[in-house]
Amino acid sequence: MPRDSSVAVGNAAPQTSRSVVRAIEILDLMMERQTPIGVSDVIDALGIPKSTAYELIRTLTERRYIERKSDGRSYFLGPKLFELGMIYSAQIDLLKEAAPVVRDLRDRTGETVQLSILDNDHMLVMLKEESPHPIRIISRVGSRVPVNWAAAARLLVSDFDDTVLKEMLSRTMRESPTGLAKMDVAEVITDIRHFRARGYASELNEANEHAGCVAAPVMDGLGHCVAALSVVAPEHRMEKGKREELIQAVVAAAGDLSRRIGAPST
Repeated sequence: MPRDSSVAVGNAAPQTSRSVVRAIEILDLMMERQTPIGVSDVIDALGIPKSTAYELIRTLTERRYIERKSDGRSYFLGPKLFELGMIYSAQIDLLKEAAPVVRDLRDRTGETVQLSILDNDHMLVMLKEESPHPIRIISRVGSRVPVNWAAAARLLVSDFDDTVLKEMLSRTMRESPTGLAKMDVAEVITDIRHFRARGYASELNEANEHAGCVAAPVMDGLGHCVAALSVVAPEHRMEKGKREELIQAVVAAAGDLSRRIGAPST
């Protein structure tokens, strides 16, 4: 029985690849023509069998990569491609636009500032500016930590639904060096939802001893969290009054960066 299943998968792979290539060719044809086209145009231009052409166009329409025009017979590029373009544009602009924001936030707070993204289900530090204080938190560009360790990381996954989060957290959560990071999946998901709803995240001593962090989400034009700005400071400079100042500063900076990469002004 396992051998039969293996053969079936092996036989299906070339057909699947061919379908992907043909779907891309349909999108390329629409971009090249820059005008709505019918199924017959697709068949004639690409030499695709009629039944295959109809099936691919039906699938692309259902997934919103193309849309049916009002005449009911022709199709053109759909809104899903616009969404993908917005995400791509945000990624390209992110580092360029983030550099001055990170520096300014460091100068205004006097603390270490990081810009992080989600990478393979972990938080990845992409940019950082270190505090000028002799006692400061040192971070390293390229460092990666599990989602349950960091305030910023919990914002980065806040667009995922509970099913995805449960699977990801069950697979990637690790005990932190301090032993204070939460290890219960349900509790971490509760934090994720709470942090996203209030617009910032915080933690103290969860990842590093005598250190804390406040973070805010960086949003793209579609309202997705594509990065997080965080201010990291020693515990003694995270007391309530100072902490509120840091929260206000990081939320404002994250809002500025979000607008720079296409998020609407609020």
